[in-house]
Amino acid sequence: MTLHPTIKEMIKVTHEAKNLPMSKTPLAEIRKSPARLKRLMGEPMPLAKVMNHIIPTDQRNMLMRLYYPEENKLLPLLLYFHPGGFVKGDIDTHDPVCRMLSATSGCIVAALNYPLAPENPFPIAIREAKTALHWIIAHPKELSHDGRIAIGGENAGGNLAAVLTHEVRAEVHAPLSFQVLIYPQTDLTCSTLSHQEFEKGYLLEKESIEWYKTQYLGKGGKAEDPRISPLLAPDLSGLPPALIITAEFDPLRDEGEIYAQRLKEAGVPVKLHRYKGMVHGFFQMAGILDDARLAIQEVAETLKTHFNL
Repeated sequence: MTLHPTIKEMIKVTHEAKNLPMSKTPLAEIRKSPARLKRLMGEPMPLAKVMNHIIPTDQRNMLMRLYYPEENKLLPLLLYFHPGGFVKGDIDTHDPVCRMLSATSGCIVAALNYPLAPENPFPIAIREAKTALHWIIAHPKELSHDGRIAIGGENAGGNLAAVLTHEVRAEVHAPLSFQVLIYPQTDLTCSTLSHQEFEKGYLLEKESIEWYKTQYLGKGGKAEDPRISPLLAPDLSGLPPALIITAEFDPLRDEGEIYAQRLKEAGVPVKLHRYKGMVHGFFQMAGILDDARLAIQEVAETLKTHFNL
């Protein structure tokens, strides 16, 4: 397969821009990039209700945004983690995607402003995400969910979602019904073949991946730790069923697909779909790519089927 023509043009424009490498770009400037890309997501879809909520933790008050496709009805909930290499992005920059996921799936979508690195290196984000999940489980009436909870995310958000399924696997009071992983970062050792095959020239490049990784690991994190690289966990049994979406021309492609295979080998029901001609980040481009709209619809239909909506 070849790159999608629109993707080809994006890569050409990005190359011609001659942007500074991540290591030489101010953090504040890096964090502006998701807002600039928001226009690629398309027009925000109207919903019955969108509201912000504060989740208190020992360290902070975390902002969560809730998207309701219907009012006055108990519905299943998808806890969703935005992408951004653990360093950038928030509930505002990913708002159009979450709106579309809620509107098309019939689920409540809960998007979390989890703490970002380098100010908050591992394990702060996963610890706070776990606290948020426990809070959501404990407050069904307040949030109007019916107790059925799925989890998902893109890129680093997919990493947090996957790790969280391991973290709460043995907790009787925290059952996760399903997981949706969009080109998830499951192996921060970056040792799969696709990291070599697509290390340069496909929007997400090796230099950037290494920079993001360094910010997240901080001084104490080790890439081989299964709480950082869930692909390296010795046992994947008992995890929730999964939908895993990967992109053909993505450095993270193989680690997502190997993770799917390991889940299957552990007896976990998995659907894996590689989108041909796509690159990392395509899921956020529903405003310009049919494949992004199809991928969001696939997530929606999978959740509808799973929850019998």
